[in-house]
Amino acid sequence: MANEAHPCPCDIGHRLEYGGMGQEVQVEHIKAYVTRSPVDAGKAVIVIQDIFGWQLPNTRYMADLIAGNGYTTIVPDFFVGQEPWSPTGDWATFPEWLKTRNARKIDREFDAVLRYLKQQCHARKIGVVGFCWGGIAVHHVMMTYPELRAGVSVYEAGVPEGCLEPLGLAEHASD
Repeated sequence: MANEAHPCPCDIGHRLEYGGMGQEVQVEHIKAYVTRSPVDAGKAVIVIQDIFGWQLPNTRYMADLIAGNGYTTIVPDFFVGQEPWSPTGDWATFPEWLKTRNARKIDREFDAVLRYLKQQCHARKIGVVGFCWGGIAVHHVMMTYPELRAGVSVYEAGVPEGCLEPLGLAEHASD
């Protein structure tokens, strides 16, 4: 199981060769990848990256799959321009790298993303899904933003104390 010190149990897995269906946009002070649903249903899903960053094709592929089911999706750069973890990185340096990428300190970025979805995409129902590091962020935003309709933490790195709502978890078995 993942934990805060090592929130991604699968290293990089298989990096997809995938071009994407969406486009990169500027959302206030951060960049993001957005895919609009073919049908505007007023629904959106925020996809929070793992430690390998918002530009990983695998994450964009997941966002595009969700968009194909009637949701506008957005994959924001919650590292705000900082480098993602490298698959060849020395795990001994990971705790130091992680200090500047706190999954519970993304409120400024999350606020910008919510404004964008509501104002530019006309989203009225918004959910969130996060992978590994993003799973920690999902727990945080689900306890901070009551307007979120649903949250899914995939390979989460521990359930925080004070979780008030029912919680569904997707654990890895063998990647």
